[in-house]
Amino acid sequence: MKKVVLFLLIFGVVMSSGTSALADMEDILGNHWSSKVIEKDFLIYYFPYLAKENFKRFDPNGTINEDEFSLSFSSLLKNNGYSNTPIGFKVELTRAKMAKFIGNKLMEIKLIAPSNEKLPFTDIGQVSTEEQKAIAALYHSNIIQGQSETIYNPTRKVTQAEAIIVLQRVSKLFDKTTSIPFKLSGAVQTYSGKEGITFKTEGDKVLVTITKEFPTPGYSMKVEEVLKHKNDYKIRLNITPPKKDSNQLQVITYKTMTIEIDKEQLGNPPYNFVLEGFLTDIDKLCMI
Repeated sequence: MKKVVLFLLIFGVVMSSGTSALADMEDILGNHWSSKVIEKDFLIYYFPYLAKENFKRFDPNGTINEDEFSLSFSSLLKNNGYSNTPIGFKVELTRAKMAKFIGNKLMEIKLIAPSNEKLPFTDIGQVSTEEQKAIAALYHSNIIQGQSETIYNPTRKVTQAEAIIVLQRVSKLFDKTTSIPFKLSGAVQTYSGKEGITFKTEGDKVLVTITKEFPTPGYSMKVEEVLKHKNDYKIRLNITPPKKDSNQLQVITYKTMTIEIDKEQLGNPPYNFVLEGFLTDIDKLCMI
């Protein structure tokens, strides 16, 4: 009986401690405007310096330093297959500097595009042209917002809540699949070969060669699209089997296609090309 009582006491202490740890984080957010927006797992993973010691440093209205924010952004980039950003200084981050940090990098890796659209803000003439371009690209990509409809307040210090939410929006951009333009360079059919994908760089072009094995020469194959998702480039094939009543030689055939992609569309190597959905039509044929 004593053991049971002791166990219940220990269990109660552990559970109350855990509940307290969770409650502390919720209490810090309270009724703050960001309480329904900030994702707790995202905060813990990408802003560990704010989450450690039971969120001791976490203050949604508090400021954040350049070096800390750049570390969080670099971690997000690395997890999505991109190189890190330069580490900032140990000074409080401003809204203009934050836009420059993330805007330049996202334009460099083609995740967002430069924007020539007019901004509604009347107070950004005081910042550099580079910062203005970054603000424009991020604003028109719905990554950042103004403090009001006409005020951006570029010199104001970024709050921790703003920093977390902006990187959450960037993270969602990485989750989207982006279509990469390409051009067919060549197609051949042979009776020997090896399935797979190879690529080589020639000047400002990347040549990607796809080889697929088929049981008869009657199959047709084309590259439907090239999709970027995180650190992969997915090549989606459209394969059409021969008609059921057609006479086909029962001989293994290899179809090879080469596509050409502008290197600027892919960024810096290494590249990871994978085939997506190329068995769909063959599987359908097998089920007939």
